[in-house]
Amino acid sequence: MTITMLHQQDDDASSPLPSESTPLVSPKPSTTTTSTKNDDKRLSLFLFLEAQTPNGLHYESFTILLILLSVLTFILGSLFLPQYNSNSNIAYKCGSTCDAIFFGNYPDNSLQSLGIGATSLIEIFIVGVFTIDYLLRFYTADLIHVKYAGITRRIKFLFSLFSLVDLASTIPFYVDSFLLPNTDLAASNFLRMFRLLRMLKMEGRYDLALGMIDDVIYEQRGVLGTALFVGMTVWGVLSSFFYLAERKNSDMIYCLCEDVDTSVCSMDEFGFVDCTEAGCPPPGSSGGQEVCWNVYQSIVLSSFWTLMELFGEFPLVDQHSMWGKVLGTITAVFACAVFALPVGIFASGFEAQIAARRRKDGES
Repeated sequence: MTITMLHQQDDDASSPLPSESTPLVSPKPSTTTTSTKNDDKRLSLFLFLEAQTPNGLHYESFTILLILLSVLTFILGSLFLPQYNSNSNIAYKCGSTCDAIFFGNYPDNSLQSLGIGATSLIEIFIVGVFTIDYLLRFYTADLIHVKYAGITRRIKFLFSLFSLVDLASTIPFYVDSFLLPNTDLAASNFLRMFRLLRMLKMEGRYDLALGMIDDVIYEQRGVLGTALFVGMTVWGVLSSFFYLAERKNSDMIYCLCEDVDTSVCSMDEFGFVDCTEAGCPPPGSSGGQEVCWNVYQSIVLSSFWTLMELFGEFPLVDQHSMWGKVLGTITAVFACAVFALPVGIFASGFEAQIAARRRKDGES
């Protein structure tokens, strides 16, 4: 009996005494349960979107298929534009119904009753899927990183890399369909070119290698900066030498006039051209616009052609003077030596990152 009473006293002592701050009625567990269920649903949704579940893997494959279908219809749709393919019979093979289903080149196709300009059923469906996908990713953004938790912090998610890619590949559809439904074909096609950014959605979200690029750049930033400085220096020096070698080369003269004998054109000491004797208007007579010019008449103009040669292109090789060809040979040697540096830097950086990830996986 005594032992029983002691146990009861211990139980009473271990339990907190009631006070004014102690609620008379304990909170119902249903609120916590509901919150937990909501968190579980959001976590399940997040894992689904990130292809961490069996159904998520199927959805990932489905979105890849949609991305490839969107890009394919955009590319093939350019074949069915008579304005740009007047000599092709294929341009007239896709009628109003075909255009409404696949390409959406013309606002007067079978979907014109919608009043949203030129569009197609495939594009409407794909944009709808990606719009819902983006809204759900925005809803679960805090599960990606704690910095996106809360309404105000969620705004930061809008400016993340893959969020911007999603927006840039989706928003132009709404701009083209609802804000500018009656634009001309060129402007409409310009907005549709943003569909190609959906390829970045596939690469960025499903390819681990793309996620390593920023790590490699950060780790190798010092060496890459040195290589960039060396490359810019070589580019500037060679551009200056090409300017000195070719600024008075008459074969490098281009004119807006037709059938001009550039050998009779005259050039001053700076390389400015006067082809009046060849039948062209005098310099400055066409509203201040140059009628004839030497493509190497300044170091700035020379730098463009020098860069082409540094990348292995020699578009003016037949027009170079003897000293220009000597410089072209030297440029080819420097191009192999200097512009191959970043390739080796990135290769070693990727190798280091892969080795580090393998060690991390082995430790875990």
